Amino acid sequence: MEQPVTYAIGDIHGEVTLLRRLLAQLPLRDKDSLVFLGDYVDRGEDSLATIFALRELKRRHPATIFLRGNHEDAWLTQWDGAKFQAPPDIEGALDVWDSCNGQIPFAVGDWMEQTLIDYEDDYAYYVHAGLLPGKPAWKTSAFYKMWGVSNFLESDYNWGKPVVFGHWNLRKPLLQPNKIGIDTGVFKYGTLTAIRLPDRTLFQEQR
Repeated sequence: MEQPVTYAIGDIHGEVTLLRRLLAQLPLRDKDSLVFLGDYVDRGEDSLATIFALRELKRRHPATIFLRGNHEDAWLTQWDGAKFQAPPDIEGALDVWDSCNGQIPFAVGDWMEQTLIDYEDDYAYYVHAGLLPGKPAWKTSAFYKMWGVSNFLESDYNWGKPVVFGHWNLRKPLLQPNKIGIDTGVFKYGTLTAIRLPDRTLFQEQR
């Protein structure tokens, strides 16, 4: 029997229609994993619908992992465990807040709170924004994993496994021996990207 594979999905930023189209394109099997790299909200079509679609996906496909992006990290600074006190100071958040008159459903904050900072499997390390070059993966702080470090994109450091990441609004996927970047700027360039590991097959949907 063929081995399980992992599908990693880049930053969605509320583009729920593209998300649904991309998921429909993936030849996903029950034994395969899905890893979302964070930044589910702000800027795009419908941030709340995106989160509810992802919650439903997890019910249908339990082997789904949701990482925390810097946008979720920003929102969680305003979360008191019961409700959001205000929109965070990050691009696109005020539009989400205004879209529901500040009444963000409890399920959204509860779901964000359960997102992971990082994930690792046989094929790669998965983080939202990257790792510190020159140091083992475990030495990178949660902050840098979510918000990024300036010299990461240029680094040829070998962390022992490829680092799969989002965050950086690339015009096309970055495929290098030591790292794989799949945030293709869906809110800016209109392309949502996934990659399958270990064979590095790309899947994309465009507006």
